[in-house]
Parts: sequence; C-alpha cells; structure tokens
Amino acid sequence: MHGQPPLKNFRDSPWRYSQFVILGLIAAGLAKWLSPLGWPAALGIGAAVGVGYLLLEKKRGVI
Repeated sequence: MHGQPPLKNFRDSPWRYSQFVILGLIAAGLAKWLSPLGWPAALGIGAAVGVGYLLLEKKRGVI
C-alpha cells in the first residue's frame, strides 16, 4: 500500500461492494439447497437479493 492514503472507513475501501456479491451468492446457495430450482433460477434469485440490498443501502445513504 505504498503511496495510498490509509483507509478511514469501509466506504472508502475498494471492497465495499463485495458484501452485495457475497450476500447474493449465499442467497443463491440457499435457494438451490431449499428448493427444487436449478442453478440458473437460484442465481437469478441471488442476483435479485444482492441488487435489492444494494438499492436499499443507496436509499439509506450508506453508499
């Protein structure tokens, strides 16, 4: 991290959007495990959950 200023909070981190991807993958895994859906449908559900959470956080003003 030579030449970069120290991070003050998670909002300044380049990893700040990773939480939405991780939540989407967890939701997709749960959808696949708990239902008879195939992987494409489960990944669609996971994507919807991740995007929904992203929009919720934007509305709250966190991002």
